[in-house]
Amino acid sequence: MSNSAFPRVFALADTHLGFGVNKTMHRFGAEWWHHPEKILKRAWQTLSDDDILLIPGDLSWATKPRQATLDLEFLTKLPGIKICIKGNHDYWWESDKRLKFPGLLDPPQRFGDIGIAGTRGWDLSDDRILARERKRLEKNLAAIADAPVKIAMLHYPPQPFLDILSAADVQVCVYGHVHLRSFPEDEALVCQGEVLEDVRCYCVACDRIAFTPLRLL
Repeated sequence: MSNSAFPRVFALADTHLGFGVNKTMHRFGAEWWHHPEKILKRAWQTLSDDDILLIPGDLSWATKPRQATLDLEFLTKLPGIKICIKGNHDYWWESDKRLKFPGLLDPPQRFGDIGIAGTRGWDLSDDRILARERKRLEKNLAAIADAPVKIAMLHYPPQPFLDILSAADVQVCVYGHVHLRSFPEDEALVCQGEVLEDVRCYCVACDRIAFTPLRLL
């Protein structure tokens, strides 16, 4: 990796791969036809091997670890250093366990002056899960507390976590989950480059960004 204190950082969420379970995203709209090929092509057009690629959840439709192998291997073929978190559909990824897949990392991570933290997140529908995810985020952020630049990864929209992000001096938060054809109540939460509580937030669900990694910072 480059010795630069500020490597280039990109993000792309919701890859929703299904090689191991023979599942596609075709029913969700024409933009999803052959979407793995789009991801691979546009990643290689955008990224270099020295870049960091954040993948904030919903990596695979698999429900068991062995079913996710082909999907995770696909992600390792993308250029750059890949950092992943769990999404609400990543049933194959056991809760609160490290990823431990060669070629893929999970937070917290530190690259020069950049620290990266993250957790799945949640909405306001379950106080118990939300409290658990808030604690996980705080623990992750504590691990990168001395990083001059902090980036947070969530899968769900960041609104229930903005107080934690702001208090930890997080500059950028990326998330996914909210697709182009989402429910109106979810669509209302989408913020694209907006600053909320001193944190610049980006929705990087891949159909929203044309399956092309979005450069941050």
